[in-house]
Amino acid sequence: MSGGSRAGVTPRADAKRERRAAAKLEGERQARRDRTASRIRRGAIWAAAVVAIGALGLALVRDGAGGVAFDGDLRAGGTLDALQLPQLEGGGTVDYASYDDRPLVINFFASWCPNCIAEMPDFERVHQRLGDRVAFLGISQSDPTQASIDLARETGITYDTAIDQQGAFFNALGAYGMPTTVFVRPGGEIAEIWVGGLDAETLEQLIGEHLGVTS
Repeated sequence: MSGGSRAGVTPRADAKRERRAAAKLEGERQARRDRTASRIRRGAIWAAAVVAIGALGLALVRDGAGGVAFDGDLRAGGTLDALQLPQLEGGGTVDYASYDDRPLVINFFASWCPNCIAEMPDFERVHQRLGDRVAFLGISQSDPTQASIDLARETGITYDTAIDQQGAFFNALGAYGMPTTVFVRPGGEIAEIWVGGLDAETLEQLIGEHLGVTS
């Protein structure tokens, strides 16, 4: 019996079987490649969606609270990079960029806060003594606008005032009591976040300690 093929199997049948097997193997490989590509596409779409949602959430937190916008690492030792607030009176905007070349004292106040009412005339006295060497910014937080305007007039403060109607910036600082005073060095470094009332003497001591300015 001559060689060259098995009984009942022709070379042509063998070739067909091999082509089918090769086609099947290639089909399986292609299916795996397609599944991998699909997973990668889904992952990329999901990642992009997470980034977009995160950016939207950030924008809503920082720009959607009554015209208040802020950015930075808002804790003692962190940096205030940006801050915009509506003016308490006049309809304009208070922007941290106008203060960032000098020390800044930020004092949160409200008409429902007895300690705020008590300390505001002392803040005005220290403001007058230090002049332009230290900027002062009073921020009404979680208080009706007119009530805060009346309080600012009654206590005689003349430094800049703004309003954080919903307390968004106040809360972002992690403040937990009123009044709260924030001491910011030139360039935006947050030197101290002080919770509680201050008299003129203690305020001047803290400004000297944290901001390096004495009267």
